[in-house]
Amino acid sequence: MPHFKTKTFIQPTFPLQDSCSGDSFIFVDRYYSSLYPKLSIILTKYQSTNQKQTQEFLIEVKEKENQTLIKCNKESKIAPIEIPKNALRILSKNQQVISHNLNPQNITSDLKLPFIQTINNFIDFDSFLKTNNLQNKQIWLEIGFGSGRNLLYNAQHNKDILHIGIEIHTPSLEQVARQIGLLNLNNIYILSYDARIFLELLPSNNINRILVHFPIPWDKSPHRRIFSNTFLKEANRVLKQNGTLELRTDSEEYFLYAKSIANKEEWLIHESCNKDSNIISKYEARWKKMQKNIYDLILTAKINSDFKNSQYDFSFKDINFISDTLNSHGFKRCKIIKDGYFVSIEDLFISKFNDKILKVSFGDFNYPENRYIIIDNEIRYLKSQPLPTNINQKCHNILCDLLFKER
Repeated sequence: MPHFKTKTFIQPTFPLQDSCSGDSFIFVDRYYSSLYPKLSIILTKYQSTNQKQTQEFLIEVKEKENQTLIKCNKESKIAPIEIPKNALRILSKNQQVISHNLNPQNITSDLKLPFIQTINNFIDFDSFLKTNNLQNKQIWLEIGFGSGRNLLYNAQHNKDILHIGIEIHTPSLEQVARQIGLLNLNNIYILSYDARIFLELLPSNNINRILVHFPIPWDKSPHRRIFSNTFLKEANRVLKQNGTLELRTDSEEYFLYAKSIANKEEWLIHESCNKDSNIISKYEARWKKMQKNIYDLILTAKINSDFKNSQYDFSFKDINFISDTLNSHGFKRCKIIKDGYFVSIEDLFISKFNDKILKVSFGDFNYPENRYIIIDNEIRYLKSQPLPTNINQKCHNILCDLLFKER
């Protein structure tokens, strides 16, 4: 994570407006934790030279005995990584820097931005396709693209198809972004996110092909596998009729598990072993050298699914009705556990002008959302609203009950 260390952080006068490498920033104010006296956050706004939309993120300030760590806040980070790096470079001016990892990369943020997307770009998928003139395109989705060999090969050899890659490992995202730029590909978008949530956001009957190549088997923790009954249900919904979900794995246990949960009423099931592939990943090459079997499971959607029509409301009530307990003296942590999901209020940050930022966590236990709520002239989620899922709507309703009454 981008950071620098200094003996003592010399705080600039907020709000502070400055720029670095073409990126413009406004450091709005510093907010202090109600629970940890040596922890604070700086609300930061960013706007690039080629984008009109302003993005927000947080910078953490952690004071220790002999030094202070200033770093990008993990939960609110934005991509590419050069953006928070540039913000930290500005804050490191006139500081007695002990160490840092802010050296620039060989690729600029402007070069990466066309390829790296955020999850919010896909919430209204039809608008995303229309904005980028991608209507009526075939769409291939690769989940967990790793080094990107298969994703890049498919994009190079199928230029009339839109390729979307999802990878939870951020460094892999940055590396593949470089390759996309060097290869001058314009039919590929990538993002870092949990594919299980991503599928829930997509409209029905839009994807032609879903690829899952060599996922982590999680043989000792099967609940962590990407393949599950819920995942198969969502994959079947988003695929067009005769669209395919394709698993390629070296784990016989994973292969048999995936086949066992595939509903034969929804899927046409085809399996094979040691089938040749046009592109071989470094892991597959290793397994073949060890003479391990490679298993393929292809599930074909039999019919088009019903269209998903869901309405979500993540707005808050008027600021005047907020609970009086949201102050540094009366603040207490709070956690509510329900069947399959939870809501946790974790910390309250307050500025010298009594503006507040509330740290919360909520959602499914396997992939919760860690969010911040801004409380100043209005109440809103930092960066964007929660993802429009049924569980997140339930969690938001609980948050409203907690925020607008005595806890």
